[in-house]
Amino acid sequence: MNSLLFSTMMGFGVGGVGVGLGGLVACGIDRRSEKTPWLILSVAAGMIFALLGLELLPESVRTGGYLVSLSGIITGLLFIFLLEQVSHRVVIITSNPRRSRFIRSGLWFALGIAIHNFPVGFAMGTSLVNQPRMGFDLATTMLFHNFPEGLAMSLPFIIAGVNRLVIPMLASVVSVPSGLGAFLGTTLNNPNGGYLAFICGIAIGTILFVTWHEILGHARKKLVLPTLVPCLLVGLLLGKLITFLLE
Repeated sequence: MNSLLFSTMMGFGVGGVGVGLGGLVACGIDRRSEKTPWLILSVAAGMIFALLGLELLPESVRTGGYLVSLSGIITGLLFIFLLEQVSHRVVIITSNPRRSRFIRSGLWFALGIAIHNFPVGFAMGTSLVNQPRMGFDLATTMLFHNFPEGLAMSLPFIIAGVNRLVIPMLASVVSVPSGLGAFLGTTLNNPNGGYLAFICGIAIGTILFVTWHEILGHARKKLVLPTLVPCLLVGLLLGKLITFLLE
């Protein structure tokens, strides 16, 4: 098979499958339960924090250095903060404020996943051409990264009562940047480390803001601290386990 086609298909595949698996798990959760979704979201948040801190951030620093990575993170935080402020004033999704809030949370997560899938897909495409083993390792990493993120993205939609067919559609949409990144990485062959680190930093900042503000911000209102903290710790341990298995 043509290497360009193979890399692009791999980018689309691992991007969509990881999010899709997380969405599949989310679809099996009873949204009528008051606490179960928040327990699972808190675990997913812990996994995301671990993966960001142990995988994505170190990789970004290795690629482009601390300053570029930090600049990207700050840009991502400011970008999603300003976007959220605008959306609260302009976007009226439903007549139910609670439902609107959950839909917004899901959309922010979808945006964060899409942003961070591009540089990973880019690096994967480049590696598949020059160092196939590293390329397959990156593909596996993307798959594991996207699972908890897909879970965290899908649950707010489930809680809001959105049609569950929306989940696979969103999984397809957020896989586009990873496929595009893999395509460009295969064709360009010489990725700029600073550029990749900056884009990666934006993704980290975006996902960090959404996880902290949208997911944990609401979870703190639904769960008492002695329940929330163990869920986060379980998520952190699971995230650590995933990074250990990927080494």
